[in-house]
Amino acid sequence: MNGHALRCSINMYKTAIITGAGRGIGKETALLLAKNDLNIVVCSRTQGEIDSVIKEIKKLKNNNNNNNNNNAIGVKCDVSNPLEVSQLVQKTIDCFEGVDVLVNNAGIAFISKLIDTSEEQWDKTIDINLKGTFLCTKAVLPLMLRKGSGVIINVSSGAGKMGFPNISAYCASKFGMIGLTESLAWEVSDTNIIVMAICPGEVNTRMQEDLDKDYYRENKNKMLKPEQIAQRIVEMIFNNRHKYISGQSVIIDT
Repeated sequence: MNGHALRCSINMYKTAIITGAGRGIGKETALLLAKNDLNIVVCSRTQGEIDSVIKEIKKLKNNNNNNNNNNAIGVKCDVSNPLEVSQLVQKTIDCFEGVDVLVNNAGIAFISKLIDTSEEQWDKTIDINLKGTFLCTKAVLPLMLRKGSGVIINVSSGAGKMGFPNISAYCASKFGMIGLTESLAWEVSDTNIIVMAICPGEVNTRMQEDLDKDYYRENKNKMLKPEQIAQRIVEMIFNNRHKYISGQSVIIDT
């Protein structure tokens, strides 16, 4: 598929892929990066969510009287599938010629004691949260290395810093993301590629609600908002050489 088929244009702005961008943290990050005039690739497994976010981005551009109204595309992608990840990156290249920013945000969670966690639940959690981060990062890294610059933000969790009961698979995946972040930061330390993780506490998202509806109803007003996490991610992208260092895990809590 070429750039004309995707109805997109090439411009002077840098390009960001955001996984899990159909809602929550990913959606807010996509919108905020669009406001900062980056080309946006909205990645999600749900086409309806993709279409909704693209519509919001285009509306945002119209409201700002920005003539560059074609700097966002949506790509349906399961980040745990190597072929789909390869297609995601190729479509991005076809449209925008490269990738400068990758936000690995796609994630799932199950509430279950370890003894009750099925192998299927374990595999799905690790595949999407951790393997997906690995696959997307590996796919964009050659582009960043050739260009000599780039930023990769891995959305981990407070549960990637400390274990919590009944979400052992999720904790394992988020701890793994931090290990991946630190290792890759060392590997690219002689380049201008920055690799960081962000570790939010409880965030008011649909995933949080789906995990435990009663707990969510009682505590949602105390939780972080997705917009707060998005704002910190964008700060990490643009101010990484002044306030943050590669390999860092940035904790954000209420």
